Amino acid sequence: MPAYVYYPVGAIVSMMTDMSDGYSVETYMLSKSSTVGALNAPSFYRAYVRNSGLAYRIPVCILQREYPFCPFYMQSAMAAMRRMVMQLAQSIACGKHHSVEQQLIRWMLITLDRISTSKIAITHKELSGILGFRREAMTLSLKKLTGLGYIESRRGEIEVINRKGLEALSCDCYWIGQEKTRPVG
Repeated sequence: MPAYVYYPVGAIVSMMTDMSDGYSVETYMLSKSSTVGALNAPSFYRAYVRNSGLAYRIPVCILQREYPFCPFYMQSAMAAMRRMVMQLAQSIACGKHHSVEQQLIRWMLITLDRISTSKIAITHKELSGILGFRREAMTLSLKKLTGLGYIESRRGEIEVINRKGLEALSCDCYWIGQEKTRPVG
């Protein structure tokens, strides 16, 4: 059982599910207003810090002792859990019905919502592992988005230079999952 629960403020942590064949897939992206770690059970995922940044931590024993006396914390935790389940459900629907490119765009937009820059530090190999596609599929999708002038892809980094263009190409899953309204026009 983990000794600490972490609260990322500037960091992004991927919830990774490891498969028996050696592959890993990101199932959720944790960041501000998320909790990394479990209170009463071993964690069911591997936490992978994708973007370093500030995170607060508290010993599990203290949180377990104080949790019942803080109704606001309990309400916040339940709201975060609801958002996570809703986003997971939308991610599953997207994975079953949308193209590699649309899933990549959804992932980039979600990442941009959680960082303070337009540059995403990631390799094609890491991206393929996170999204569960072959590296070649990631490379082809990134080349297409580069050709459209929406991103620049360099070794270990993707820079979004036209977010509005990505938003226009995105499937509704991004908007539904983030509880945002798609801009008109």
